[in-house]
Amino acid sequence: MVKTFLKLILCIIVYTIVYIVANGVLAFSQGSMEESTSINLISIILFMLIRSAWVCFTMYFIIKNTYFGGRKLFLNLVIVMFFIQSFTQHIDTLFIGSAFPTMTRLNIILIMLSGLFSLLATVPLLIYFFQNKNNVIETLKLNIQSLIKKLGIIGIIYLFFYMFFGLFVIMRIEEFRMFYSSLEINPIMLIPFQILRGIMLGIFVLPLKSMIKTKNIFIISICLVYLCMAVDLIMPNDLLPTNIRIAHLIEMTISMILFGIIVGNIMWGRQKTSA
Repeated sequence: MVKTFLKLILCIIVYTIVYIVANGVLAFSQGSMEESTSINLISIILFMLIRSAWVCFTMYFIIKNTYFGGRKLFLNLVIVMFFIQSFTQHIDTLFIGSAFPTMTRLNIILIMLSGLFSLLATVPLLIYFFQNKNNVIETLKLNIQSLIKKLGIIGIIYLFFYMFFGLFVIMRIEEFRMFYSSLEINPIMLIPFQILRGIMLGIFVLPLKSMIKTKNIFIISICLVYLCMAVDLIMPNDLLPTNIRIAHLIEMTISMILFGIIVGNIMWGRQKTSA
């Protein structure tokens, strides 16, 4: 148990260091750099460690509950973590980027890439430390028609969660209405965009279904991965005022747990067919 803990701590430290270095090396805009320097350095490192700990624990949990190994495990894990935690998370920022004048589209893309570098450095280490010895490669027989229906349902459900938590709950708070009043978002485009985002959240956890044999573990894994998006909000920044950031953290935590449970049940179906 002690060895496992120490190995996990090492992975957390590696993830944090690579993330910090990647963010320092990548060419963020001058405005973004000036904003980030106004935050206490010790606080940044502390919250980065907390964020890294959650991400690394999520990957540890998945690795310990799958018999995939080697390159197959590496590829699937990087795909799931990157496209959920970094890509799907930040395309929403791209969509509403007008709220943050100093955060350019290039900044957002570079933030995505900094997360990828951290994964590429840490996933091999986690696999080396924690992968199961008896590797089993399993291939799912996908029913494309059924999968399309499931993804469509997931997209609609995500839109409901987005509207309910993001608009009907959060926007009832006056501080939020004032903060987001400057946004120029076309509501006609918002609905299909969020449906598409929900579909992507379903697609990018699909590799977990072939990796995990137990329904409950599958659902827990999805919830842990989705919560990585919420944990990102634990990081203090000058783009979101503290009250708004914390409220979004609570809102995202609750909604992603509920959404993850629903997605897990939908994607698992009545039974898992494998070959």
